[in-house]
This record gives sequence, C-alpha cells and structure tokens, in this order.
Amino acid sequence: MPALLLTGLAAAPVAVAETGGPGGAPGSQPVEFSTALGDAPVLSPGRITTQAPTGNTTTYATIKRPAGGSVAVAVFGAVQASITTADGKTDCSSSDTSSFEAVGGYRFIFLDGAATKRQSYIDSGCESVTDLRLTLKAPDTTSSSASSSAPPSRDVQLVLTEEPKITKLEPATPATGFSEITAASKSTTGDDRTLSDKLLAPDTLTPGSYPVSLQPGKLAVARVRVGWGQRLAASVDAPRNGTNFAPPTSLNVALTLFSPQLSQVRSSATGIISKNSGDQQTVATYTAQVNAANRQLDYGNKTGDIGIGSAQWTTAAGWYTVAIYVSATDDTQPQPTTTVPARLNLDVVGSPTTGPTYADAAGAAVTAPPASQLSVGGADADGGGSVLPKIGISALIVAAAAGVLIWLRRLS
Repeated sequence: MPALLLTGLAAAPVAVAETGGPGGAPGSQPVEFSTALGDAPVLSPGRITTQAPTGNTTTYATIKRPAGGSVAVAVFGAVQASITTADGKTDCSSSDTSSFEAVGGYRFIFLDGAATKRQSYIDSGCESVTDLRLTLKAPDTTSSSASSSAPPSRDVQLVLTEEPKITKLEPATPATGFSEITAASKSTTGDDRTLSDKLLAPDTLTPGSYPVSLQPGKLAVARVRVGWGQRLAASVDAPRNGTNFAPPTSLNVALTLFSPQLSQVRSSATGIISKNSGDQQTVATYTAQVNAANRQLDYGNKTGDIGIGSAQWTTAAGWYTVAIYVSATDDTQPQPTTTVPARLNLDVVGSPTTGPTYADAAGAAVTAPPASQLSVGGADADGGGSVLPKIGISALIVAAAAGVLIWLRRLS
C-alpha cells in the first residue's frame, strides 16, 4: 500500500511523554535556578533538570550566547519560559511556529544571531547581547481546565543548544532537497525490538530496517545521525506483513521527526490500522536537506510537502529523533494492552558536505561546535551512530501531573 503522508490531523497525537520522578536524561545537569537576576547560574549546553517556580515567583539562569551566535531551548514541563536580557525586562526569544506545543508543557524558544526569515524581528536591545537570562514562571492556572486538574509536577527538563556566529552559509538548498524520498522496507530477522519510550533517551540506530514492537499509548523513540547536505527518511509498517496480527480496536499511527535542537522538522505523518484488519499500513515522512542556509527560507521558496516552518529548522547536522506513537482511535477507551508488531525503516540520503564556517567575537575563524552543542547525545568517533541497547532509566520528560500523558500538537 502506498505510504500515507497525511498531516495536521488533530485527532491523531504526534508524540507523548510519560511523567517521571526526580532525575533527568542521561548526562543531564541538575541546576537550581536563582530568584535574583544578578547571581543566576550559568547554563552549559546540553540537558538540564530544574524545578518550576510556584505562585508569582520568577527564577533565572544565565545563558552565555556566542557573540553573533544563536541559542535555542526546548522546554519540557509545566512552566512558562522565555529568553530575556540580563535585566529581565526585554523578551528576546521567539517560539518556533513549526514546532510542537505540549499541552502539558512543551515549548521551543530561540534567539538567532541576527534577523533571519525564521526570526524576522529581533528587538534592538537583544541584537548584540551575549549575557542573557532564561526566565521561568509558574504556569497560568487561570483557565478552568487547569484550575480543575491536580497541581502540576514542578520537574522541568531543558535542552539548551548554542551555535557560534556563522560567517559563510552553504549555497541555498536546491529543489531536490525538498522532494519526496522514502525509506524502503527490507526484510528483518530476530526478535522484535522495544524502543525507548523517552524522548530525551532515544535508542541509537543506523540506517536500515528494524522489527519493532509498538505499545499503544507509549512513545517509541530512536535517533539517527544525519550530516550536512544529507536527508533523513523514515517509515513505519504496521502491522508488519507476515505477523498475522489484527488489532481488536482501530489504532492511529503517528510518526514525526525532531532536529538536533529538538525542534520538530516535519509535520506528523499519520495512518489508521482498522479494527480486526491485518493489512499492513505504511506511514512515512522525511526531512529537507540539512543546510544552515535553510534559516533564510521564506514563503517564496518552494519546500514541497515539508512546509516552510519545518524546513527552516533543518539547519544542523547531528542526531535527528524519530518518534512513533500508536493509540486507540477512540480516545474515550483505554489503550489496548496488546503490542503491535511493526517495522521501522530508516534511510540517510546524500553524501555529507562540509557545512558552514564560524567565527568568534573578534572575527577569527573557529571550528564547528562540538556535537554536544548542536546535537545532544554526542557522536561516535567516526561521526556516525551505532546500534545500542535500550537505555533503562527513569522517565525523563515531565508533564502536568503524575501519570498524565503529554500530547504534542502542531502550532498553527
């Protein structure tokens, strides 16, 4: 059956995360934010865990932005977040309109080094500032839905990425860099793999086909290394042909992709497995070509089915996250307990290129940032990924209340 490339279906969730206990993602930095601007702790790029403030309290941490460079923060938790000047008076950040917003607490905020098409306006007080504050406030509980629910967890997960000033961008992405590509299904052997259900602790995979077991109501997450000038294609076959599996209830299958900064870089692809049907369905998606110049794409550029907002964040080489979510189509019913046998297909297309060049505050050339700054999780010595076993750790992303699922939806 042809791949389904349906986007923007509100009925199908794109991703979900479970509430976890104390602690954070592997390698995360526990940081106690300050209630005073002057001694706000300095954050290092990578994963960060902290506590959301309560009541009318505001808390702060310092971001040392590279001169002329960019910063981005993916926020997971019941908290309001912004990037401000050191005095806290000017909000310098924008929210990426191509990202997902978690009802229970996902937000992606950023400040580019200079005005770009994805951040066309930067306040004059923010343009050259290198001393910034990440400002956190308690969530707004004035709405009826929020006030009637249990108090949200205070645990917050952050992913901070920094990028030096770019002095030379690659040539603009050609039209072929946005055209449809597919990850072909290939025969698989061995036991079904249970992928990590934590967005910040994905399994690491290389291109190929993998037999996987998908639990309705839980994420299945993997990451793949994608270089400059390359593209990622992903597809899911479910139920996998030959397994003779037919679900007792109709199921949604959703597939989405995130950049190394954890901005969503593709509208969700969705499909439906009909009740008592064993026919294999294929849900497929793909990215634009990885190119730092994509931040300058505007609505005059033709980006095909990818969309301008998603293409504008396919700007960093590194780990790209693939997230799959299977759920009952009837959200008034409990999720089925039976797992769905499926096949995850991954392909990285194109030959790697050199990428952009960078400079420091004095204009001297600097090497490209290390993997930890633009690609949380790092890289192997050869720059590629390796197949690793599932990481058995506690839940990493915090939602509005213990045991509550976070639903991510596309910002309009």
